[in-house]
Amino acid sequence: MTNVTLKDIDVELNERKILNNINLELMEGKVTTIIGPNGCGKSTMLKTISRIISAKEGGVYINDMNIRQMKSKEVAKKVSILSQRNGLQYDIPVKDLVSFSRYPHLKRFQSLKPADYEIIEWALEETGAVEFKERMMSELSGGQAQRVWISLLLAQEADVLLLDEPTTFLDIHHQLETLNIVKRLNDDARQTVVMVLHDINHAIKYSDNLVIMKAGEIITTGHPNEVLTNGILNDVFNINGKISIDPITNKPILADYDLFCETVKGVKYGS
Repeated sequence: MTNVTLKDIDVELNERKILNNINLELMEGKVTTIIGPNGCGKSTMLKTISRIISAKEGGVYINDMNIRQMKSKEVAKKVSILSQRNGLQYDIPVKDLVSFSRYPHLKRFQSLKPADYEIIEWALEETGAVEFKERMMSELSGGQAQRVWISLLLAQEADVLLLDEPTTFLDIHHQLETLNIVKRLNDDARQTVVMVLHDINHAIKYSDNLVIMKAGEIITTGHPNEVLTNGILNDVFNINGKISIDPITNKPILADYDLFCETVKGVKYGS
């Protein structure tokens, strides 16, 4: 397994502080979901873990080694990330796109080996994307394309999977399909998964651990049963929620919600 720890992380972008004093240890073999309002630093956290963004202060440690001291290929073998927007500069067959994920495992000028093709095929089968592996990415629906991108992460064989809003732009069927694939992969392979989601009920249902953020800071972290309270909903999301317990999962469920207070021209009015 791979242990990932964030210690005293500060991140600034364009002279604006995005993350402030972040301390977090990812739960190995579990699904952790980061939730919070827009602009609170959720995506920046994932990019910092994967070294896309460098912290101004503090460090990210993989098995007690600072990622700044690791080679890019070594980081890629431990951590893979699915970004919120995966734009392609040119059209490409599905199987060729997924093959890119094998390059961290190759030596310089080395070509893909039969074992690499077996892993690519396995990854496509795991997500149900093998049926359209010969098709071009431009021919796929949003749900199909998302399965391909998850296949790419799997074929990279990293221990830690980071998914930044993997259900964005998908209809409810394909949202659930994507999240079910992620949860099944976690159950079967015990991979550490960290997601950013906007839907609170999806975050609760599919997660072992929640990280709740506001204004670049972690407000609380823990099992959904422990941390999801109406006080947190008031403070972080500015909503009042009716919280029930799902009899199937025994987890909280946000049965109803409304604004906690309205803001008009900067003036808050209590509900």
